[in-house]
Amino acid sequence: MNIKSAEENHSLSVSDNESKKIEKKLIRAAQNGDNAAFGKLIRLHQKRLFKFIYGLLRDFDTVEDIVQESFVKAYHAIKTFRTEYSFYPWLSTIARNLAYNHVAREEKKESLEKLQDAGFAPPSLKLGPLDELIESENGKRFYEALSEMSSKYSSVFVLRHFEQMDYAEIASYLKIPPGTVDSRLFRARQILMEKLKEFL
Repeated sequence: MNIKSAEENHSLSVSDNESKKIEKKLIRAAQNGDNAAFGKLIRLHQKRLFKFIYGLLRDFDTVEDIVQESFVKAYHAIKTFRTEYSFYPWLSTIARNLAYNHVAREEKKESLEKLQDAGFAPPSLKLGPLDELIESENGKRFYEALSEMSSKYSSVFVLRHFEQMDYAEIASYLKIPPGTVDSRLFRARQILMEKLKEFL
């Protein structure tokens, strides 16, 4: 490596380190309720995030909505963010999950419309047997079953179904990997279905 290249790499390293320091200061200020700091934090990443989500969805208006919703979710969850990590991967995970949820909803809607066009009319759009049970007269038994579960499973279930958190938010809130959120949520549903099979 020549002297010029070494100097350029050193300059880039210093610049990168300085950017990280600035970002951490903004995150800490935002966690302490500084809305202006959160706004600056968002402006640092909004163009990159927009390009990322546009690459997934290819629809300008939808991308704008998803990005804005990501900022709102990030704002409400900022106090759970751990400053030893980089902010953008956390923010982009929130946005990506929102984008995937949007795609899933659109695909489900399209499939339903095709069925309706073919003469099929669904009697109900209720979410599923567990949701129906919660609303029924046996709802008390559901909460008993929930309380009997290990907290590592019940906490994930409650955050997903009652707080409407996405996987990234749950992972951040509980400080566990998103993959662990998925496996615990699957196991929680299995346990509940087994405990409540006589009511389902």
